Amino acid sequence: VDERGGMDWLGPEFLTWMWWRASVDPEFLRKDGSSVYVHVDEFLELKGERAAARKTTLRAGMPGASAEGKVALRNGKVVTAARLLLARGEEETALTLRAEDFDLSAVRLPATEINEPDERLGASLSAVRRLYEDLDFCFAAFLALRCTQRWDAELVKLRAWAGAPSDEERTL
Repeated sequence: VDERGGMDWLGPEFLTWMWWRASVDPEFLRKDGSSVYVHVDEFLELKGERAAARKTTLRAGMPGASAEGKVALRNGKVVTAARLLLARGEEETALTLRAEDFDLSAVRLPATEINEPDERLGASLSAVRRLYEDLDFCFAAFLALRCTQRWDAELVKLRAWAGAPSDEERTL
């Protein structure tokens, strides 16, 4: 809890951690042996903490690998929204997650070839349930680190990644 009694830092810290994880180790392994893969795609928004600070919005392509994103991070901006791809087996779901309130938007569920309306609705509802399970799983993995002594070691790795040149910077 911050000095005002809130936890405004939690969402941006989670999305920054997800960006890092997607860059260095996108696989989240479940206890049952299945995996969820995470990728940051097509949209990344970062803002400075001061009211006068501008926001950086990256669209299209792979913003997670861009020089602009890493430079904004190095300049103290935090991730406030990201377009995530979550893959479970052959099933891929895309969504935009906002850090402020964990609001989901622009959700694209896996395509289904079911023609019967009731069955299609059931398949869509199942896909939404799996999406929330996957997000909850990733958030639980984050909290399992963030709320323990292991966070210090994780933070060292995250800071090293943030300070290192992006894929785009290395090719320039």
